[in-house]
Amino acid sequence: MRIVRIAFLLIAFLGPVLSQPISVTVLNQKNSSRGVNGRLVTFMSTSFQPAEWDFTFFQQHPDAAMPLWRLAPQHIRIQPVSQGVPQKAPDQWDFSQLHAVLMPVLGVADHSPEIQIATAPSFMNDSQGHLTRAHFQDFAKYSANLVRYYNKGGFDASGKHYQSPSPYHVTWWGIFNEPNINGLSADDYVNLYNLVVPAMLAVDPEIKIVAVELADFGDEPQKMLPAFVQKVKAHVDVVATHYYGSCNQSDNDQTVFDAIAQFRDHIHYFYSQLNTNSELAKVPVWVTENNVNADYDQGNGISACNGTPFTTDQRGSSAFFAAWRPLVFSQLAQAGVESLYHWDHDADAQFGEVDYNNGNLYLSYWVNYYLAHFFPSPPGADILQVHNTNAGPLEALAVRYDDGSVVVMLVNHRVHSSIDNNGPGVPRTVSLDVSALGAFSSVKQITIDKSTDAAKGPTASTLTPAPQLQVKLNGYSVSFVRFSAAKPRFTAAGVVNAASYQSGAVSPGEIVSIFGDAIGPKTTAGTQISSPGFLDNSLAGTKIYFDGIPAPLVHAGAKQVAAIAPYEVAGKGSTKIQVEYLGALSDSVTMPVALTVPGVFTYDFAGTGQGLIFNHDGTPNSAANPAGSGTVVTIYATGEGQTNPMGIDGKLGGDTPPQPVLKVSATIGGLPADVIYAGGAKDLAAGGMQVQARVPTSVAPGNAVPVVIAIGTASSQAGVTMAVR
Repeated sequence: MRIVRIAFLLIAFLGPVLSQPISVTVLNQKNSSRGVNGRLVTFMSTSFQPAEWDFTFFQQHPDAAMPLWRLAPQHIRIQPVSQGVPQKAPDQWDFSQLHAVLMPVLGVADHSPEIQIATAPSFMNDSQGHLTRAHFQDFAKYSANLVRYYNKGGFDASGKHYQSPSPYHVTWWGIFNEPNINGLSADDYVNLYNLVVPAMLAVDPEIKIVAVELADFGDEPQKMLPAFVQKVKAHVDVVATHYYGSCNQSDNDQTVFDAIAQFRDHIHYFYSQLNTNSELAKVPVWVTENNVNADYDQGNGISACNGTPFTTDQRGSSAFFAAWRPLVFSQLAQAGVESLYHWDHDADAQFGEVDYNNGNLYLSYWVNYYLAHFFPSPPGADILQVHNTNAGPLEALAVRYDDGSVVVMLVNHRVHSSIDNNGPGVPRTVSLDVSALGAFSSVKQITIDKSTDAAKGPTASTLTPAPQLQVKLNGYSVSFVRFSAAKPRFTAAGVVNAASYQSGAVSPGEIVSIFGDAIGPKTTAGTQISSPGFLDNSLAGTKIYFDGIPAPLVHAGAKQVAAIAPYEVAGKGSTKIQVEYLGALSDSVTMPVALTVPGVFTYDFAGTGQGLIFNHDGTPNSAANPAGSGTVVTIYATGEGQTNPMGIDGKLGGDTPPQPVLKVSATIGGLPADVIYAGGAKDLAAGGMQVQARVPTSVAPGNAVPVVIAIGTASSQAGVTMAVR
């Protein structure tokens, strides 16, 4: 009875305290002391570990590429280990297990993964599986051959040629995994790095290098970093580290939350060390592994960390994660980290975003999805000052994008009991004051908590704009509140062929212009190429989706975005198009799909008038520079449909540009013109086409001679002209 009374008194005492709203006020000032000069520039990504225990994931789940694509991860990390390591003996190679994972990954997201050369081929290791100093040079040769294989036409071994089958190069490379717990001293690692990186850069000087990849706990940074910073001679693009909240399933929730403070402090230490070397002062820090618990079953059901029976830590995919990962993101992003990688994508409830066995999504997938989509980087956003009356158990992060929109993230990590392990948390109400930011016409809220359906994800709520809002958080949870003047919007009539400006249907590979409102940045952003030979599919915070697949982007502005329809729409009757800008998603617009939708570009990109046509000598055709009859002119067009070889989204033409599958014909002045060539060009992205046609000798001269091309049964727009003398 006494126990009951005590419990009742505690509830009576704590109840009013816990029910009082927490006040969070977002100020109208940038917090220049946080992030990178006041900007939040952290991108989200994920990881795979090709090995004999999980390399069949994409084979077992052919549809798994789409959820991965929708995550919008950048530089997905590939860590081949064990049988996933492709060199089996000095002259024996087998890429099959690595490729079973890497090839699907190369085809999605930004087409630019990081391969971490995590461990050496087994014949270079000692009996404990650690790389020996005697094989450092062999490891350098192995690493250089990997670069040759993916980027430079391959290499030969024992009379056999090895070369990647993918058109995508691998730009990012990590040098060794967690050297501090894998047999290398600080001096060993820097000596290895100084040997390996020059060998790789000698093969391809355009690659990027990720250094250190530390198992970060205790005082490990203090043991490893000073030697690296002082003695490194080879090039460094990024320094990376790994953080886990625990290596013990019995650690309570508060202990796992408390570990995040050490993550943040270690990031500050990383930057302080890098600043002691002028060559490294501007090198960013990435967190390339992160999750709740690092422990795993090392075999026979025994914990690798503790030698006790292993138990899966469910906090990696429960509502606990909905508070834990956003708290990590906020703390590390404000400390200046430029990436945060989930470990790992296809796994169990402790580690996964997707269940390896059945392909089902975990709650963790949606947490990472919305972190990536509400905080896209690039372009990043200004971090705003926030006044939070309960900053201990409630994290509040507010950012403002260049278009004036604001995202506020509220993270409820209040622990219900000091002994909770995967506990419920404590419900809280937050009084959110944004009055200092001015008026907004649109407010959207996404909340992830224990009630979220992991299969479908959270449901967006529309809130009535007001200076003060009440946000309810049901235990461990995260809520994203986005304030904007308007969400992206466009109509089917605004989707046009970028050459003809005619609407109606889209074809595979067609360059389209989309006209609308709030669909991109106020200042138009031009083409970007992050992965060599491919246009980016994210530009200044803008993405265009065709049935969920991001399209390569040509340029992006607030009123007009130019994109290239993915070849994946081939064979479909229709496609659903959506625009995303800075985390805000438009309604979908359905467009019919046609085999071809030819359009000829005009000189002023108006759709009619002087065509974008060049004379035989490479000079622009015009009334002042007409083409001679019988000469060959080059006409620029789009909408040719599927190609041979099969079109690859955003790929520049290269030495063997693709050509249309369907027949191309042309008329000039109403007369048939011999088509000498029709297809891509070396520096023209797939979807752009050159048509080289001979001007008929009998054509009537003039400054406005009609030009029409046909691809299959469809013809280009009327009103395009050229000058003929």
